[in-house]
Formats: sequence, structure tokens, C-alpha cells
Amino acid sequence: MSEKQTQKEQQTWAFHRNINSLGIVTTLIALISMFMVPLGLAWYFDIDFSIGNALLASTSLLAIYFPMAVAENISFYSVLGAGGMYLGSITGNILNLKLPVVVSAQKIVGVEPGTEEGDVVSIIAVGVSSLVTVVILFLGMALIGTWLVPILNHPVVKPGFDNVTPALLGAIAIPQFLSDKKLSITPVALVLLILLILGADGYGSYQSYILLGVMAVSVSVAYILYRNNLLDYEE
Repeated sequence: MSEKQTQKEQQTWAFHRNINSLGIVTTLIALISMFMVPLGLAWYFDIDFSIGNALLASTSLLAIYFPMAVAENISFYSVLGAGGMYLGSITGNILNLKLPVVVSAQKIVGVEPGTEEGDVVSIIAVGVSSLVTVVILFLGMALIGTWLVPILNHPVVKPGFDNVTPALLGAIAIPQFLSDKKLSITPVALVLLILLILGADGYGSYQSYILLGVMAVSVSVAYILYRNNLLDYEE
């Protein structure tokens, strides 16, 4: 191994180490800040607050959202990278906003997800989108919220805004499916079959578990295709 390669590996490890250190620290700061709001209000207004009752009331929510959080973090990591995941998890709205922004930014720059360059682009894209979101929310609440809400709720345009998320995810997913049909056909067919069996309501109730199962099946199929030299990737 050449000295140049060794130096690059050291720089890569230093980059990831610093990203994880900053991510852990900023996540802890964000969590403390979030909890300080309800705790501070409870203390200021002298509200009887029981942590045990709060945890008990949160049990049902954890049972629903914890599997979904695990599934989303595992599936999003390959695109967002460590830095993008830390920043996106703190600022929120990964599925509807951060993920489409990162995918578009990586395509514009011409980098692949999961690479060092892709991770850097992801961090920049998530950071910029977070700042833009804050500015738009401020403008929406302070300036244009009073007259914008009736427009968005108008019967003519409301169905379109109600389906923004499916439209975004469809625009992201279809090119990915078409770029590698051998890997895509199994998870797509499996999800459609489950949807037909459970229906829309049943699918929504178990979507986090379905996502984990489909991910496992997809990885298994990809491994089988790879072992049998059926993938068209160049070494």
C-alpha cells in the first residue's frame, strides 16, 4: 500500500470520527433542548408532572414508531450517510424533504450515494434545506400564513398538496427501479403483493415491519444474484 493511499485512509477515518463525535454531541444538545421546553413549562406554571406517567403514556407510541424509526434509519443511511443522518434526524422531515433534496443534489453533482463525496454532498444539501425550511416557515407564519392557508385548502388545489409526498417519492423511486431492474423487481413485486393482500389500511398499520422484511429480502436477492454473477456491475 502506497503512502498516498495510507494518508487518504487516515483522512477518511478522521472525517468519519469527527462526524460521529459532532453528531453525538449535537444530538444530545438537541434532545436536552427539546425536553427542556415541556419540563420548563411544567415547572413555571407549577404543573403536577410525573415522569412515570409520561413514560407509561408513551409506551403505545414507542411500540408504533420505534420499529419505523429503526427501519427508516437503516434504509436512509445508505443515501444520507452519517453526517446527513445526524443532521436530518435533528431537523426532521427526512422522508418528505431531506431525502429528495439529497438524491437530487447527488445527481446534480454527479456523485454516488455511499461514497465519501456523496456523504459530503449529503451534509451540505441537508444543511441548506434545513436553513431554507426555517426561513420559509418563518415567512409563512409571520407574513403570508393568513392568506396562504385558504389558498392551499381550496378544493381545486388541495388534492394536489395532499399528494405531494407520493409524487416526490415516485419521482425518486422510478429512476432507481429502472436503473437496475434485476434488483428492483423482487421488492416491488413483494410490496405490491402485500398491498393487495392487506389493503391500504392494513398496509399502513404494518408498514414499518413490512419495510424491514422487504429490506431483508432485497439484500438476500442481491447476494444471490451477486454470487451467481447475474449482476451487470463492472469491477
